[in-house]
Amino acid sequence: MKRSLAAALLSFSVAACGGSVPPPRPAPSELPSDDGCTRDTLEPDFQSSPLQGPAVDAQGKLVPGTYIMSSTYLRMRNTQEAQEEFQQLMGPINQTLEEQPGLVAIQFGSSTRCNTKRTFTIWKDEESMYQFVGSPAHTQAIARVSLVSRGGTSVTSWQDDERGATWEKALQQLASETRPTY
Repeated sequence: MKRSLAAALLSFSVAACGGSVPPPRPAPSELPSDDGCTRDTLEPDFQSSPLQGPAVDAQGKLVPGTYIMSSTYLRMRNTQEAQEEFQQLMGPINQTLEEQPGLVAIQFGSSTRCNTKRTFTIWKDEESMYQFVGSPAHTQAIARVSLVSRGGTSVTSWQDDERGATWEKALQQLASETRPTY
């Protein structure tokens, strides 16, 4: 699982997960805010990795239980520098996630048309999730989110059972999120 997880992390992962960094001002060459791409709707060309992790059964379903779930939505800047920065930040994040106690499942999604990245993580408990959020790799990514995000980046978390482990539920949660975007 570690090889496939690492490949998925590198391909689809997202670094932004809150923080106090102000949102960047988009460059004129970036997608307009009215591009039809929103945090509460899957993009027309949305592609996702399979749900994977120690609590995923042979059919790709989350085993029954109560979990803490989290989803992020990152609107990437449309520059080569932002793409390179994102990849540099993801190396340490990928390594941390592979070894993170309490991570029970993970899934990644992205859209080329909207230049967005999404994550869906499932945790044993809130403490495990916050241990990752406070990790050096993740705090560095939070501090640099303005270099990769064009604004509108959002994060949410909630408690649910295995039936809530869907992109649709993540979209509902992101839509109702009131925390600032980045």
